[in-house]
Amino acid sequence: MLRFQYLYKDEVTADVEIDYSNRKIIYQPYSDNIYILPFGTKRQPNMLDLNRFFESRCFPKERSNSKQLLQDLGVDTYDPLVIVKITHGRQLEDYCWIRFEGEDLEYERDIKLRD
Repeated sequence: MLRFQYLYKDEVTADVEIDYSNRKIIYQPYSDNIYILPFGTKRQPNMLDLNRFFESRCFPKERSNSKQLLQDLGVDTYDPLVIVKITHGRQLEDYCWIRFEGEDLEYERDIKLRD
């Protein structure tokens, strides 16, 4: 079981729970703003949607320096879930990020990349 929250700064926009053994996703969005939700307009995401979401929060696999980026992260292969567990899905383009169950992270203190 994997649980995480998707946040816009420190606002929780969705709770997600993944049961990999049954290939089931329990998804609870808290916003009507599709731009800050992990699955946009989709209310019943599937495993393909989940994988696409994780990939969308990573650097592209085809990026010219992807091997160096993986090395910098301390991983051997391009696995979007592993990458977002390390990076929390942070990107310069937006203020959204992922907080996994058991983490005590705050946007300003731990996640913020820019002003």
